[in-house]
Amino acid sequence: MANMTETELRRRLKKLESEPTASTALVSKVGDQYEYDKDFIYIAYASALANLSSGSITNQSDATNFQFSPYSNTGTLMAYRGYFINKSIYQSGDPTDYTWEATSGTAGYTSAERSYTTSSGLQNTLGNPTKPGSGVGWAPLSSGVAVPSTATYLAERFTLTTTGGAVTSNWDIEPVGKHIDQTVVSASGIKAENIDLDGTLNVTANSGAIKWGKTDGDDITNSGLFIGRNSSGSPRFVIGSTNSFIYFNGSTGTVSAVGVAESATTGTETNYYESAGTHTFSISPLLGTIQIEIAGAGGGGGGQGGDFGQAGTTGGTSYVYVKRANGTTRSTFSASGGSGGAKGGGGNPGGTGASFGNQGNIGNSSNANASHSGGAGSTHQAEPAVRPIASNGGTASGGGGNGTAGSQGGGAGGGAGSYYSTTYTIVDNTDSLQIVVGSGGIGDNAYVNTPGDNGGGGDGGAGMVRIKGVLS
Repeated sequence: MANMTETELRRRLKKLESEPTASTALVSKVGDQYEYDKDFIYIAYASALANLSSGSITNQSDATNFQFSPYSNTGTLMAYRGYFINKSIYQSGDPTDYTWEATSGTAGYTSAERSYTTSSGLQNTLGNPTKPGSGVGWAPLSSGVAVPSTATYLAERFTLTTTGGAVTSNWDIEPVGKHIDQTVVSASGIKAENIDLDGTLNVTANSGAIKWGKTDGDDITNSGLFIGRNSSGSPRFVIGSTNSFIYFNGSTGTVSAVGVAESATTGTETNYYESAGTHTFSISPLLGTIQIEIAGAGGGGGGQGGDFGQAGTTGGTSYVYVKRANGTTRSTFSASGGSGGAKGGGGNPGGTGASFGNQGNIGNSSNANASHSGGAGSTHQAEPAVRPIASNGGTASGGGGNGTAGSQGGGAGGGAGSYYSTTYTIVDNTDSLQIVVGSGGIGDNAYVNTPGDNGGGGDGGAGMVRIKGVLS
């Protein structure tokens, strides 16, 4: 905005004060904004200005305690007053839009006055300190004196000396405190389910804010949010708790992030762990609970009877450990593996491995029923010239290993792993899950490729763990 001479500024102020209090200006829509059909002078204040040059500043952070009232909460007159001349129906909240001057020591400045009343009732019955309403008393307030807690309304005006003489503004009267009266409607008593803002919500007063949980704009202890101005009128934004928060200091333009965790994922996707061994799941700070499903590994199938036949081994247990950041264990969940199949005897045919069944349908995994089934036991049959190789037991039927040994009995199939599920409520988002998937039991397959020796049983399938995070 172009600089304006002091003479022109005084002329406009005098003209503004001589016009009716109620504006008769017409309003029209220009583009997507509404404007008056003539210029208006908007006034703002600041307690300090940095980098002031020819009445202007370049950054919003150059203005300290920017507000629309001439006094602080303690009753101290702000050191600087700014003028914004525009047709907009909204006063600018950007201090760089204003032309600034000191409120004292500047040619033309005379005085600023304040008064208050403790009278109740509608504002139009109060009059003003110069012409009070019937039975209404107004008391003056000196600079440096805070508005009393008993006050219901505050009146302010200022006087300027122009080339044509002194110009005194009208009294600006505003409600203060938590005044409750049958005839007064205050914003503190308004409750609404839905509010649509087509314009701007301006927070201008000291301690004015949208908040919950926080006591003020510098509260970094209590959990909650604060958007507004602190008790000194400086803009503030703070969200979080004692150990984790984001804080914006509007006075210096500094944004701080303390104890903030970064995560490449929300952690809500489903994670399957189907290969035997140890795995790690990092807990996202967004999660509140985790759904955990665990299956133990299947047992190995037993070999044929006879001197060299052996039983299958037990399937491995699958675990989920909740580990603290220091490596200690907070909680443990597990599902045991299936039993190993016995070796054969008495010429009875061996059995297939036990199927994990429908309970193994963990999150519709493609290998849900197969992974945790027991390995097949060996079968009794006539000895061929070349024995077949025992196949892995990790099929839906529990393995297909079989062998021969003359009249020896077939071995029994291995047992299926057990199943466990739970919903874990997260205690600390710095914890992690250590996942151990059990290995399948080993079937008696040491001699299946050697003619004349015992037939072997199939191996059991590995365990499985399913993890799915749920947002808090």
